[in-house]
Amino acid sequence: MANWNEWNRTVIEEFRENGGRVGGDFDGAPLLLLSTTGAKTGQQRTCPLMYLRDNDRLVVFASQSRSPHQPTVV
Repeated sequence: MANWNEWNRTVIEEFRENGGRVGGDFDGAPLLLLSTTGAKTGQQRTCPLMYLRDNDRLVVFASQSRSPHQPTVV
């Protein structure tokens, strides 16, 4: 899907409608919704992200799929 905001919106809607389950490329994948608030704008944003369990911790990771630029590592 060309528009990432639209793609994220559809994944988020499916996640919420199906009790945390999403089909397609994410069928069976551990997925969570991460909500953050912009420091400057105060605007809330939610992103679907995959995670792995490490004992009692969740390790969250992301990529920009096939983009030539990877996300900033923090």
